[in-house]
Amino acid sequence: MHQLIRVLVPGTTQDDALVCAHSALDKLVGVGVDTASVYDYYGTFDQSDSRYKPHVANVISDGRSETVDETTVAPAFPLDSDEGQALLDDALEEQTEEFGDTLSKFQSKVDDLSVEDVMNNVDGVRFHLGQLAECRGPSVYIYNEYGGGLVSPKAVDEYVDRLHNASSGTSGGDGDAAAATKEDEQMSWAWLVPADVHF
Repeated sequence: MHQLIRVLVPGTTQDDALVCAHSALDKLVGVGVDTASVYDYYGTFDQSDSRYKPHVANVISDGRSETVDETTVAPAFPLDSDEGQALLDDALEEQTEEFGDTLSKFQSKVDDLSVEDVMNNVDGVRFHLGQLAECRGPSVYIYNEYGGGLVSPKAVDEYVDRLHNASSGTSGGDGDAAAATKEDEQMSWAWLVPADVHF
């Protein structure tokens, strides 16, 4: 099966973002030392045509007077752009819906089961429990620069804040901010890279 995921990465240019995203995606397909594969393979929009380009074009066209042609969809989007934010919101919505559906399935099954039934995986209840606990894989739609899943809106917000703080010279919430030049303010500090993965 295929799935559209989004990788949030630091970078000042689209090329920086793609290099960083490819590194994260390589980890998700088991390339490298001490990596475990959660997907079979991936494709980003700079590499190949993707079945998800029409979806991405629709998301970033929503609310615009003109539509975006799927043949011109960029391979990466600045996170602070309208397009980047729309794609992140879309991923959060999909991930939250997936989690809610899985939680409902788990709750409907576990309510009538004893502890022993759950331990014995009656009605496949442990599969749903495993999905709820996943930090990487098909129930996770958003990843960081290391290939780690951002499994909740809070995790996404904290990671985006960390990227922003790193780009502005702030060490968390209590550090001194470095003086930013006008040029620094115009550069992107974080990117969203969509990827088509197979599992």
